[in-house]
Amino acid sequence: MPILNKKDRDIIVLASAIRGGIKCVRTAERRCGYLIRVELRFSIINEGTGRALKEAGLPIRTTYTKPDEIISILSMIKGLEDLSATPGGLRMVRQMNGTIEQPTTHREVLTVLAVLEAER
Repeated sequence: MPILNKKDRDIIVLASAIRGGIKCVRTAERRCGYLIRVELRFSIINEGTGRALKEAGLPIRTTYTKPDEIISILSMIKGLEDLSATPGGLRMVRQMNGTIEQPTTHREVLTVLAVLEAER
């Protein structure tokens, strides 16, 4: 008889597969020259991860950037962050989710970077 039910195992699989952090990359697609956002990502979505995401009513994608989706995923794995390869990144995502907006000017880029540096 298994100790954990299938739903619990799926959440553990999800927690171990998730990566989180603040993405900050140069890009020609944005007027300010940078893409800066809070994100959760999966390099691969296996069966258990897919079931856990479906159970939460989330679309199955490899990257999540919407604050409400991030909140939902982080609430599912609360207490299991250390199973991820990026537990510090997940803590930063939890802390900064909904507070960072994509900058549109160079001055805003510098402001966002200063906020991120202060939170380290």
